[in-house]
Amino acid sequence: MLPLFPDTFGIGVTRRCFMAALASSFGVSGAASAMEYPFDRQSGPFRLSVPFPDIVGQVTPKTGVPTGIAFGDSIQKLIAAGVLDPDKFRASEGNLPDWVDRLLASPSDDPILISEDTSPYLVNLLWPLGLSNRAAFNENSPVNTLSMPSFASTGGWTMGREQNGYVYFNQADVINMTDQQQATVFDVATNTFRPCCDNSTLFQDCNHGSALLGLLELAASQGATMEGLYGLALTANSFWFPDYYAKIALYFWHFHNKSWSDVPPQLILGSDFSSLTGWQKNIDDRLQRANITLPGESKGQQAC
Repeated sequence: MLPLFPDTFGIGVTRRCFMAALASSFGVSGAASAMEYPFDRQSGPFRLSVPFPDIVGQVTPKTGVPTGIAFGDSIQKLIAAGVLDPDKFRASEGNLPDWVDRLLASPSDDPILISEDTSPYLVNLLWPLGLSNRAAFNENSPVNTLSMPSFASTGGWTMGREQNGYVYFNQADVINMTDQQQATVFDVATNTFRPCCDNSTLFQDCNHGSALLGLLELAASQGATMEGLYGLALTANSFWFPDYYAKIALYFWHFHNKSWSDVPPQLILGSDFSSLTGWQKNIDDRLQRANITLPGESKGQQAC
């Protein structure tokens, strides 16, 4: 594995290098209250010196965002446990990129790059990690009920040996985390949302929820700080739901004189902006009433 630095995001590079690589994708300032960004502001929109067309590029850079986090032997452990069947995976995905083929064949220390091209594959690689990895907080997970087989994250996972993925929930020792790392993941998972529903990452009822939880666990086990986990979560969500997060960036640019890198990831990922209901009320409705739209054609969203 890559060497880790104690006060970094757990990626084997110095904090300065990591910050430079991610500056265009998300802010790294401390947590802020949503009250700092009131929704009933009546004054006209602000204008930044940042060119308007660059907003989409800030949220989802063309070159992607390097994380420095590696899969290591996690995929091999999933295969050994039966959670992921390589043949089923290949059949469902069609022609796989070389980097995915290599992951299915052997452990990898190659850093994960989140980009428009890699994000669809990362969903399906991280999904079984979040679903099956054993963690203390999963005992009280909202999906750990009699309804477990019917969730999209469980019943929808059919690329293991069993047809219904619920049998793998919290059953595999794939990612080793200390008690403190588990506590950090729990805090971040409880306070991050996704715009396909109103549930937190801890409530992993769909593939994106499971995938994000898996990414948080993987990153925490490699030394990522809480700040780093929020940044990674925002990057992943931004590439999985590009239109939603581009509009969030547009909202802050127009109404609060804030560029994307100036808004704390923890604020963006909260229910006020990243849950479906919060996004519709506080972002989409505001932009529509002000007749503000994104430049060019919108990208399609990945389905859960």
